[in-house]
Amino acid sequence: MDIKQKIIQKFNAQLGSSLKNLEEIYDFHEYLKTEKDEIEKSLSMASTTAPSKVKAVVENVELISSEVEQLQENCADLNKKIEESFSENDKNIKLQETIDKIGQLDKSLSYLYFIKYIENVSDELEMSLSSDDDETMITLYTNLTNVSCQLQTSVCRHLVNYVHETLHFWHNLIKEKLSKEYNDLLKTLRWPFCGTNGTSLNTPLPEIMTRFKILTEYLFHLQLPEEMAKPVVTSALLTDFAPVSLPIVLLVRPLRQRFIYHFTGAKLTNRQDKPEWFFTQILTWIKDHVQWVQKYIQPIADSIGFEHLDIKAEFMRALVQLAVEKLHSELPIAQYDDTLFAHLVDEALGFERELRETLLYPQTQPATVFVLTQAHIFIKWINMEKKYATEKMDAILSSNTAWEKLAGPDIDDMKVTECADAFLTLLTTISDRYKHLPQPGHRLQFLELQLELIDDWRVRLLQLLHENYEDPLTSLMPHILNSLHYVATVLEEWGVTVHFLQLQFFKKQFEAVENATDRGSDVSENIGEVEGTVFDEAVALLQRLERELINEISDSVALDVKAKSRAYRTDKWFAMQSSKEVASLSVTPSGCPMFQELTTRLHVLHNALALPLFNQAWKSLAAQFDQFLFEEVVLVNRFNNGGAEQLQYDVLRNLFPLFGLYINKPESYFPLIKEACILLNILIGSAILLQEALNNNDKNTLAEVLADVGVHKMSPELAFKVIATRTDIICV
Repeated sequence: MDIKQKIIQKFNAQLGSSLKNLEEIYDFHEYLKTEKDEIEKSLSMASTTAPSKVKAVVENVELISSEVEQLQENCADLNKKIEESFSENDKNIKLQETIDKIGQLDKSLSYLYFIKYIENVSDELEMSLSSDDDETMITLYTNLTNVSCQLQTSVCRHLVNYVHETLHFWHNLIKEKLSKEYNDLLKTLRWPFCGTNGTSLNTPLPEIMTRFKILTEYLFHLQLPEEMAKPVVTSALLTDFAPVSLPIVLLVRPLRQRFIYHFTGAKLTNRQDKPEWFFTQILTWIKDHVQWVQKYIQPIADSIGFEHLDIKAEFMRALVQLAVEKLHSELPIAQYDDTLFAHLVDEALGFERELRETLLYPQTQPATVFVLTQAHIFIKWINMEKKYATEKMDAILSSNTAWEKLAGPDIDDMKVTECADAFLTLLTTISDRYKHLPQPGHRLQFLELQLELIDDWRVRLLQLLHENYEDPLTSLMPHILNSLHYVATVLEEWGVTVHFLQLQFFKKQFEAVENATDRGSDVSENIGEVEGTVFDEAVALLQRLERELINEISDSVALDVKAKSRAYRTDKWFAMQSSKEVASLSVTPSGCPMFQELTTRLHVLHNALALPLFNQAWKSLAAQFDQFLFEEVVLVNRFNNGGAEQLQYDVLRNLFPLFGLYINKPESYFPLIKEACILLNILIGSAILLQEALNNNDKNTLAEVLADVGVHKMSPELAFKVIATRTDIICV
């Protein structure tokens, strides 16, 4: 039907619906006939010539058919093997179930054997405990401890708990037995060495020490594993105290009982206003006992493989814990009384300092300082430091002897005042109080307090200057100057010490973190090389005030000297006798008051100021006086030969020797007046030639010409003016 429909469709497509197109059927017939012949020809060639497409297709179909048959056979074989494997697996599963059950039973049996082993050890421990066989008892206990340690990773939590509970049970029993005997031995040894026992530090009997050594070894071995040790603490602060060895616990126990007896309750020795009593007691006990502990206990620990234990540190830590507990209980009450609080802090810091520096208590071990650095206590502490430091500063500055010079050959040149020394002592005391703080942030807060006090001290000195403003040399100014200079010098020295260099490093670190946080950048990008010191800004302010006061004193002295110079400045320099006309030259009479005033003022300055300050002052004064003599005497007067010789005599024989008392080669500080004297006293011929050379204004040769006559500092213009003041030369 399909073929018929296809033929009909093909005819309709070729002839169409019009009858006129029927004539084309002949052409269509010829087309079909030709197509038929081509197909027959093709089939005929396939049967007579080379293999055709039909033959290839047939062969391909046969090959595929063969492969399909082979695959069917393989599939059947595989199916058979799968069925056999399933059958085998079923047997294996049953076998595995049996094996698993055997394993489980074996583990259960091991579990029971393990429990039995623990029970057997317990039975043996009971027997050795009842028969006083301490050595066997400790050996069994050690084995039990090793088992407990090995079980830490086990998932059998009930078994682990059982072993732990068993270990705790025997630990308590054995500890009770050995502790009683140990305490009896300690009494025989007259431990602790307090009161009437304090004189009994003689060498104990050998048999007693032998038993003591054995018991101490047993007690070391009796330690619970670290993971099982649960120290009893009464405060979160005490969690920093690691548990101590059992022998140390027993050694400290009688001391703890005495401490509790004397420093709790209504005892007369338990006074809030006398915290030094309990601190001193702890220090005394450490000093009296630590050498004995080091000598007799440490070797025992080392001999049984406990070299990692520092017995001296443990003994000290156990006693320090008593002080920390007491301090912690006192602070909540004392913090509401400023006097009690300040005294308690002082004693706690003194206790810490004595521990660290004298008794060499390790820095890694906790002490009293970390109690004081609790947030609310630390805020109170630093506020109290500021309050008392301010009050102390007021007392220092208002003292009647504040500005007196301290005696001593080492500080004589510095003219150290009592005020400066007391202020630095105040700063040193604060440093000593906070330098043991473990946290850099806490130390930096105290450093900021010190910097604030330094600036406050500087401002107060300024106020004192304004209140006592009179003649600088007779006022407080020299004393204040000396104080400023000494404090600035000491601060510079402090800045390069290890303590303050560390604080500078931490300060830069904190600033870098803040900058990085503000910018949202990496902290490492903001940390550069640490330069300078923590006191740089404070010292710069002190030195700036120092320079201002030095200038003020120098200006005041210069004004006083200049006030006595009017007659000298207006003297008849143009009509003085030369050295040939007088027997000998002497100082100009009109200059005596000026030179006398200068001498007096230099002497007062030297006695009043520290040597470095005096050196600054006389140099400033020399520069001013050099300029003054040159401008007010040389340039405004006319000089004949006698006047020039007289001026040179005054300068060389009076002015320079005055300053020569304090410095070598004073002439180097008076370049203008020195060279002016040279120009006024050179021979007239040389002076005329020099004037002509200066008139030529040849800049390349002027310096050489002036150097030839000994003028090196003065400019050609000034040299020309000086020569023009000579009366023997007509102005060109």
